[in-house]
Amino acid sequence: MQKILFLLFFTLCSLSLPAQSADLSNGARINKSCALCHGLYGQGATGTLSPRIAGMPKEYLIKAIKDYRDGVRNYELMVKTSGLKNMTEQDIEDIAAYISMLDLSSDKDFDIQAISGNIEEGEKGYRDCNSCHGTDGYGKPRKGAPPLAGQHQAYIYTIMSHFRAKSRFHDNDPDDDSFNDYEEQELMDISAYLTTLDDKKGVDGYKFVAPVIQASTRKTTPEQKAGIIITDIQQTVVRIKMRKGITVEDATAAMNSMAIEKNMKLVGEQHVSKELEERGIDSPYLAIFQYCSPVDALTMITVDPVFASYMPCRVSVVEDQQGDIWFMMLNLDMLINNRLIPDSVSATAMKVNQNMLDIMMAGATGEF
Repeated sequence: MQKILFLLFFTLCSLSLPAQSADLSNGARINKSCALCHGLYGQGATGTLSPRIAGMPKEYLIKAIKDYRDGVRNYELMVKTSGLKNMTEQDIEDIAAYISMLDLSSDKDFDIQAISGNIEEGEKGYRDCNSCHGTDGYGKPRKGAPPLAGQHQAYIYTIMSHFRAKSRFHDNDPDDDSFNDYEEQELMDISAYLTTLDDKKGVDGYKFVAPVIQASTRKTTPEQKAGIIITDIQQTVVRIKMRKGITVEDATAAMNSMAIEKNMKLVGEQHVSKELEERGIDSPYLAIFQYCSPVDALTMITVDPVFASYMPCRVSVVEDQQGDIWFMMLNLDMLINNRLIPDSVSATAMKVNQNMLDIMMAGATGEF
């Protein structure tokens, strides 16, 4: 009997112990990598590649991150740039907790507008969705249904199109037929309506302020340090080390091939160390490659000619004192996260940022 009572007491005590709390400072550190595509505040951008993740429920974020880490969902750029493969369970807890507390809905600078569709018709169509995602569009955690309110329209429309085409499964159920009977216009209308659902939270004069986070107590492991690194000087530089066994010639070919695939034109290259050696000056390896998308460049300078200062986009290939080769580029977060510029420029900058990450990653890994 004493043994049974002891086991019962031990079990009750164990249940009462609090789980290890999230380290928000560690989450903020990890978010620097997420910000490359989703923005520093998780705000995302118009288009299909950068959904808004700010304010998503922590449990949903944890599941989504693990799905990407484990290959259930696949987006190679996200896995490589975020360091998912090297994240511990606690890291995932920390980043999910940090992103979940970023509430942009009351700041009108982050307001999302519908780009197409009939909002009134979309409200009617959404009635079939509100049993899971809520009449207010903020989801129902107990059903694992994420918020849809305030999400970028192009992303929502694209995801629903994937559900209808069965290229992605709604609720992870291949037999789900919820979207089979929707027409294109209906999807456009519903996605337009969803952009309006966070408007009721808007408060005049409210400005989002990123949380002040104390220094993290967690140590960064060597495996985590081996991935992409964001410098702490206002996140201005992104860098990644070249994989062992790859030559700079292989890396150059891979970068240029990826640039063609991304419709980015190689507009210049400077082999600085080679030129110095021709002058009889010893130098560690240094080369600079410049890429540009003419259409994106036109979009940005049409808004403001000052954006020409960021063109063309550059990747520097640099040898450090240990003989390791690093790929470095300017992080366009300074444009993406500037809330004073039009959303069209922010979206273009985010797309270019992603394309340049793909190019740099191709060089560092030799894969394209």
